[in-house]
Amino acid sequence: MGWPKDNAGVTPLKAAPAALRADAAWLLLRTSKVKSGLFAIQHVLLRIPTAQEMDDYRAARKRAYDKALPDLTRKAKDGKVPGIDAFEFDYDGKANSFVVDSGKFLEDGDMRTILLEVPAGTYMLYGSTLGGRGLATCNCLGTVSFGARAGVITDIGSLYVDKVHRPSPIAHLEDNLGPSMFQYGLVAGQALVPPDAAPHGLAREPARFEVVGGYYEPGAGAIGRLALNSHR
Repeated sequence: MGWPKDNAGVTPLKAAPAALRADAAWLLLRTSKVKSGLFAIQHVLLRIPTAQEMDDYRAARKRAYDKALPDLTRKAKDGKVPGIDAFEFDYDGKANSFVVDSGKFLEDGDMRTILLEVPAGTYMLYGSTLGGRGLATCNCLGTVSFGARAGVITDIGSLYVDKVHRPSPIAHLEDNLGPSMFQYGLVAGQALVPPDAAPHGLAREPARFEVVGGYYEPGAGAIGRLALNSHR
């Protein structure tokens, strides 16, 4: 599984915008730089769909299900035709999750500063990936959400990610899960340090985080929870 290219309305910027438009929002963050082999371990963010987007998705699923129903009925074992809730299809609508590409940044350093132009909405720190090749670990056991208002740069703070099935050199991930977690593949962990002072003189507002409880994500290779730190 991978992420569709340029389908979530997210644009990484290499320079701060001269003016903030009223029809877009911006996310500012600092991220650690780590790899697993050749692949960068990167953050995955998810924008919570609007009511209209959910209606569009359900309508598209209904059309696809109705089209596939004759074939599903013919192939059904013991006459048990799968219902629409269990029906999987390729949705060509706008994506609502995306990888934060650590190779496209505003400023380099020990931590890379990244500025993203995004649709306004509510976002979640969803998990991590290896080079965009599927969801390596989701924060299914708990994470945070935050709003991104139109016309505003929302500062998320600092995000850290690394393998946690063995000790990590990143202090914010030092409480690793231990080698017993190395069962079928690596486990990646994600940590957040909320923002303090505004960098670069950019006019911004700090993200206001809300706790998100557990959720189900069948596509993840492993599950974990976001680590929230109050110190840098």
